[in-house]
Amino acid sequence: MFHRVISIKQPDGFIIIAVSLVMTALLFLAGYMVEQSISESRISKSETSATKAYYIAEAGVNEAIYLLKNDAAWKAGFLAGTLNNQSTARNNVFDANGSYSISATSISDALVDITVTGFHSIGDQQSQRVIKTRLARATNPASTWGQSFYAGGQGGQQNGNITTERDCTINGGAIHANQDFKVTSHSALTVNDAAVNSSNNIIVNSGSELILNNSTQSEGEPSIGMPLVDFDSASATSLKNRADQVYSANAFSALPTGTTLTGITFITGEAIWNNKNLTINGILAASDDIEIDLDEGKTVTINNDENVGGGLMSKDDIIVELDDANFLLQGVIYSSKQLTIETDDNINFAVTGGIISWHLLLQGEDSGACSITYDEVLVSTPIDPVYSGSESPIIDINHWEEQY
Repeated sequence: MFHRVISIKQPDGFIIIAVSLVMTALLFLAGYMVEQSISESRISKSETSATKAYYIAEAGVNEAIYLLKNDAAWKAGFLAGTLNNQSTARNNVFDANGSYSISATSISDALVDITVTGFHSIGDQQSQRVIKTRLARATNPASTWGQSFYAGGQGGQQNGNITTERDCTINGGAIHANQDFKVTSHSALTVNDAAVNSSNNIIVNSGSELILNNSTQSEGEPSIGMPLVDFDSASATSLKNRADQVYSANAFSALPTGTTLTGITFITGEAIWNNKNLTINGILAASDDIEIDLDEGKTVTINNDENVGGGLMSKDDIIVELDDANFLLQGVIYSSKQLTIETDDNINFAVTGGIISWHLLLQGEDSGACSITYDEVLVSTPIDPVYSGSESPIIDINHWEEQY
């Protein structure tokens, strides 16, 4: 029996061609993966360099603040409003690849725009970040203070406004906003025996009321400089160095309900007081924000002390939130930046003396009582220039970053 064997022969070179195609595909894929890896590495390095450039620029902002405080030429130009592209630069920031440049231009007395450009290099590539900030300082050595309700911000429409969004009564003194004075949100502001003044506009929105009893209103009034306060300089007369007790932020917030403190109490850091009764016979001051949050009938009472006065005074922002609670103060509320008073339900907010802030917002439900009654002695004693000296804090009122 015979079997026929059929042999099928592949075309010449087929295997070589197939192997070549497979190898080409593999090489292409490997090249793509390598390129992707290199690209991702470059992106990662670029992002790292950009982050470093940002922190380098922030370091430049800190040096600018230092120069405005301590360098004779920078400080004099800042206070006089004469800085004109005043500049400086620094190399080898953090490492040999970092540098920044600083430029300062005055807007007015004690109000300046700072531009800092931070650079960081990797090889032949350089990342850049630009930070712009507007810095200000209170400069008014007021021996007596005539305002019951005051916002002293300058340098832009977002600064120096008073906005009232709930019913309240102001008795005596002068109300003054260095920008706009606004009554909004269907609220009624009653003013007795006082002047309502604004360096820009007085705005009463539809449905809201500004009720003037033996009082006047005037727009376009000259700006009034914010009174300076020395919180924590090395001077013996700063609030911190005159304090009867100094607490850390944690130690203060841990104090029990019903605590009574006498004289000047100074908090290093944020002063946060949540839903506990507190009595201050004197001044409560902080080097950072002050936040008071009360409900369920709790009360914070700040009484005038015959030696130091009475007050709630912050080197930064102050926030007072009341929900069926009470805030009673004899003296001054002084916020170097923004003061926000927010109320809800049946509250009692009563200040005898005055309120001073860079920017001021009063908001919340209309239930309960809200009043500010001017008293020249009570508002003026805590800001006495004998103690305030000339070292009020430099505050950052606008801060933004440009990316490249």
